[in-house]
Amino acid sequence: MRTLLFIVSGFFVYFLLLLTTNRSDKEAVARVSIGFLVCWFIVAVGNLVLGVSQEGYSVADELPIALLIFVPPAIPAAVLWMKNRRG
Repeated sequence: MRTLLFIVSGFFVYFLLLLTTNRSDKEAVARVSIGFLVCWFIVAVGNLVLGVSQEGYSVADELPIALLIFVPPAIPAAVLWMKNRRG
C-alpha cells in the first residue's frame, strides 16, 4: 500500500509541476522534467535507505521496491525531457 502511495504521489507531484510550467517553453518543460527526475531519484533512494536502516530489510529486498517507486513516475518525465531538451 505504501509503495502504491509513493507511485501515485510521484505522478501527482510531476503533474503539479507541469501545471505550473509554461508548456509552450520547451526549455522550461525540460528543466522541470530533469529537476523532477533528480528529486524523485533522491526520494526513492531515501525510501530505500530508511527501509534498510530503520525497518531492517536487506538492500536486495528494498532495491526492487525502490525501482518500482522510481520508474513509473520517471518514465513520462524522461520522455518529456528527451522531447523538449535543447539540442
